[in-house]
Amino acid sequence: MTSMFLVRSEHMTHQGHLFGGDLMAEIDTIGYCLIRERYGDKSLVTRAAEISFERPARLGDVVAFHAEIERVGTTSVTVAVTGLVGGVRICSANLVYVNIDATGAKKPL
Repeated sequence: MTSMFLVRSEHMTHQGHLFGGDLMAEIDTIGYCLIRERYGDKSLVTRAAEISFERPARLGDVVAFHAEIERVGTTSVTVAVTGLVGGVRICSANLVYVNIDATGAKKPL
């Protein structure tokens, strides 16, 4: 799955870089969209995220996000997300989404 994100002024830090919190939110969004597409009837929540910020993005940059399912377990799905600006990787992440029941306990996919 691919998604595009335009870096606007409201996403900037005082140093002129894309704010990491906005970047993390976009990473989680595309990861969730991918699992929602594949497991729409499940109640999946983000359990863990390992994110690497490698280069800054600046005002006007278009970040191309690519997400793919990396691993499927009994109760969880791991999604790998990469963010690129002009073909150069600026971030990467591994997100673990867990299927839960109405009480919040893990349940099989």
